[in-house]
Amino acid sequence: MSTEYSNYFEELQKINVAIRLGGGGSFDGTAAITSLKGDLAWLELYGNEQPPRGAVQVGAETWVSVWTGGALCRCDAKVETVRDDRQFSIRLVGEVKETQRREYFRLDVSLPVLYKVLDTVAPEDAEVDWNSDRKVFCRPPELVPTSDGPKVIDWDGEDVVPVRTNLSGGGMRLRVSRLVESGTLVKLTLFLPLPQPRVIYVVAEALRCQEITLSREPGQHYSMSLKFIMIVDRDREAIISYLFNEQRRELMAKNERVR
Repeated sequence: MSTEYSNYFEELQKINVAIRLGGGGSFDGTAAITSLKGDLAWLELYGNEQPPRGAVQVGAETWVSVWTGGALCRCDAKVETVRDDRQFSIRLVGEVKETQRREYFRLDVSLPVLYKVLDTVAPEDAEVDWNSDRKVFCRPPELVPTSDGPKVIDWDGEDVVPVRTNLSGGGMRLRVSRLVESGTLVKLTLFLPLPQPRVIYVVAEALRCQEITLSREPGQHYSMSLKFIMIVDRDREAIISYLFNEQRRELMAKNERVR
């Protein structure tokens, strides 16, 4: 069945793009559609983040996405022609998948997370701090596998161990060691174990925080549910892509076990 890609994408539109790079790894960045004719789109990357020279190759797997009308529209593609490292064309493949904001699926995952409860911080001050965090250049996190999930090595002088969390594109639930009042802001740093590991900075609002009464660990523990209120679309798309990949990996592993 043919897809009318012009119903979702248009010329001069800003989109998110992920490209499987030659030599391994992937690149996540922002591009503008400079031309769209049927299923063929010409893209131009912009911003400070650029792929390594010569790494974008013809035939490379590509994924493009854009927020439109309150939904995330995502489509597979392949690189068709490479003009240079910033300009290339892609051939859109298959149907466009739409995910409504209210329909984010959730998945239990284990990944490194840092959090800081902002008890007395005003929203405007939290936003200034959040914007500052995102603008500071930092090295990609070094992730190593452990039996409990990926661990970050030497982040600001400390290792960040994985924690079990219920994650979606709109929020998360995780275990904390203190009671947090509803409406309190929480600063989050998420480390996504993507082919190109990525740091996601988020400010969230605590929706609920309940004591865990049947815990085997000593001390008091609480389950805190959070809603993301400060997050850029590209980072939200990275979370959703990570969850899609994790779900696909779990399904594949399950199918292998039943054979």
